[in-house]
Amino acid sequence: MGARPSVERRRALEILRDVRGGTRADESLEQRVAGLDGRQRAFTMELAYGAIRWRDRLDYHLDALLKRGIDTLPPDVISILELGAYQIVFLERVPVWSAVDESVELVNHALPDGVARWASGLVNAVLRNVDRQRQDLPLPDSEDPILHLAIKHSHPKWMVARWLAAFGADTTEALLESNNRPPHLHLAINVQVATTGSVLEALVDAGIEARPHPDKPDAIVVGRGTPPTALPGWAEGWFWVQDVGSQWVTDVVEARPEDRVLDACAAPGTKLCGLLTKAPTIRALAVDIDAARLQRIRDNVHRLALTEPWLVASDARSLPTAAQFSVVLADVPCTGTGVLRRRVDARWRRSPGDVATFAAFQRELLTQLADRVAPGGTLVYATCSLEPEENDRVVTAFLADHREFRCVPVGGDAPARHRDGHYLTIRPWSGDLDGFFAARLVREAA
Repeated sequence: MGARPSVERRRALEILRDVRGGTRADESLEQRVAGLDGRQRAFTMELAYGAIRWRDRLDYHLDALLKRGIDTLPPDVISILELGAYQIVFLERVPVWSAVDESVELVNHALPDGVARWASGLVNAVLRNVDRQRQDLPLPDSEDPILHLAIKHSHPKWMVARWLAAFGADTTEALLESNNRPPHLHLAINVQVATTGSVLEALVDAGIEARPHPDKPDAIVVGRGTPPTALPGWAEGWFWVQDVGSQWVTDVVEARPEDRVLDACAAPGTKLCGLLTKAPTIRALAVDIDAARLQRIRDNVHRLALTEPWLVASDARSLPTAAQFSVVLADVPCTGTGVLRRRVDARWRRSPGDVATFAAFQRELLTQLADRVAPGGTLVYATCSLEPEENDRVVTAFLADHREFRCVPVGGDAPARHRDGHYLTIRPWSGDLDGFFAARLVREAA
């Protein structure tokens, strides 16, 4: 038995195992990095998330170097090869000898002796071949643009085909590239207790890379590698983590101090926190079907010292109240194709039929929520999807069936390039942003 592999590589393998077993990558990461220091957490995340993001491209390269093909190998051997190949192909700061040797030790540490005896030699040979052929690793011929882009940028073929038809070749490639770019943390500021300037100063004084977001100067961009709970001001409730695109969706709501607000799909509660910081006297009902996720809202609200909303675990299609609200926020479940850079495993969890399934659910949900909007009130519909079936087509269908509503232009400070007619349409390829859609629907007064 050789040296013990690094703790980061051991934990990364555990995360890949979890994801293969159906656990979400972010949930697995949270559990597996417990007890590690900041540097170890960051490298574990880099390894696991990188191997997940680039899975299909790595597998395509590896398959070409294996006589019997990658699908004939045990899952753990595939994962170890993916981790090793990711380091060689994409992480220049990791020496090749380290990536190879640590992968072999990972085989010896993690696999049964009977498998490790043959797998260690195979992993060693294949990864050394990856290094030797690094500049010439194969990709599909560009004459098949869907397959070529799918493998080159490691996305499902059906997604690439949809986006080529919707956006064209250049924009699709820009989108694929942005989905594979590890995101920064974006901080939203609790204006009840802090300012952007004061938080920025504290971060910089602590030696943390931080700057205002170029498109939203009241939000802060933090360099990669530091968990939010380790940032100065976290315990004091100065901020919460929320992508700038999501912050712009919050701005669309435009809640007033006297409003009764229903957040119909509330977890994890970042948009609700934004409403409560800017209009702390609103009376809010936060609903989510997942009671455990509602606890995250409660924890965040307490940390930020905000007024706790009424929290109810329920399907928003069958609310346990007939009350009406002056503002209803429907930030609905969706395919999440706008946030693939953060949800690294989501691309592999989705299937072509999910678009239609979510769109049907979204139309049903909006229909059920229509009566919860008081006369003269506002219904804000939002997704983190790029698919028109889940966005403007849902709104169009709703307005056709509910003549008492009309679509009005969205407010907020999002730049003009993120607006499409009356809608907020944030595209991931247009900056350091996740993708979102939002529409503001107003019910006629009685």
